[in-house]
Amino acid sequence: MACDHNFSLKPLGGSAFSPVSVISKKSARELASLVANDVGCPLTNNGEAVSCLRGVPADALNAAQTKLLAKNGPFQSWGPVVDGVYIREQPSSTLLRSATRKIDLLIGSAAKDGLIRRAKAIKKFEESQGRGESKTAFYQALQNSLGGESLNPLVRDAAVWYYSLEHSSDDYSVFSRALENSTRDHFVICPAINMVRHWAETNRGNTFMYYVPESALQSSFGLELPEDVVFIFGLPLRPQYQSQFTEEEKRLSLKIMQYAANFVKSGNPNYSFDFSRHATRNLPPWPMYLSHSDGDNYKEFTASLENHKGLKKADCSFWNKYIPALKASTSVNISLEQSTEPSLEDTINGSSIHAQVTQRPTKKGADAYN
Repeated sequence: MACDHNFSLKPLGGSAFSPVSVISKKSARELASLVANDVGCPLTNNGEAVSCLRGVPADALNAAQTKLLAKNGPFQSWGPVVDGVYIREQPSSTLLRSATRKIDLLIGSAAKDGLIRRAKAIKKFEESQGRGESKTAFYQALQNSLGGESLNPLVRDAAVWYYSLEHSSDDYSVFSRALENSTRDHFVICPAINMVRHWAETNRGNTFMYYVPESALQSSFGLELPEDVVFIFGLPLRPQYQSQFTEEEKRLSLKIMQYAANFVKSGNPNYSFDFSRHATRNLPPWPMYLSHSDGDNYKEFTASLENHKGLKKADCSFWNKYIPALKASTSVNISLEQSTEPSLEDTINGSSIHAQVTQRPTKKGADAYN
């Protein structure tokens, strides 16, 4: 019997369980009004505003959005709205229901995720406009985003403490690094781990996870693409880019492409076909992510293709266990206005919500960058 295989790539990060997988109607209206005002479209009538926006050139809309994100933070992003017609509920609610058939899942994330690239691009835009002095305001907007759509100050302050985000005006390199770590964990990596864990615990199919560390790709090829996309789609092997990659990076791309092709054909990156009895030669074994406590396996996309366990375990404990406990204990409602479903974190973690979380020291020296 044939089975479906879900190969999940996240150029801008996250998963169906991400806190920004959908946005509220209120946020959507506010974003549209701000952009419409910037490009000179009327705000008195929704129909007129939409008609006007459709006639605005794409580059003008993009420029207006860049200015908007520079002012309000890069997580004021466009996203789908649960309107009850095209999208009837939050994606996480759909996935939490019982599956009617097996679907294999391969999902991963990268340290240099598209979400972080966007934040850096906005910062560069501000500097190019001669507004380098607005760096403090930009970082404040970015930091506020950790509080969620309602800018929950308790969540934001807890993240500030955990990631050591207290900073002075002269210490932007350390603060920048800590802020990137916190936003990447909250919006990208931990939601992906939530999804793969849920998949394994509910036995929905074969489940595999990967992670691309910062050290995976040393070449600079001028394309704003996450490293997993670069490797999986074989950019180091394409004639127009070959000279920009090392031989080691080309060999790594070939192996990752083989993993991907195997998964598409068989639902397992180790085997070329459903009926294969032996794993593909020259490919290091890739263990499945399993539901038991020692089964949190993932493949690291580096030259050695090593297997590891417990990706971001402490950091995701903070976001998936401590933060829901904080919200519950203070009775602060930060759900999207149209959602009446229990939060993903509460549903998945259940009684384990009060796990201990330990603050990490901020990285300094060679690990700090601007």
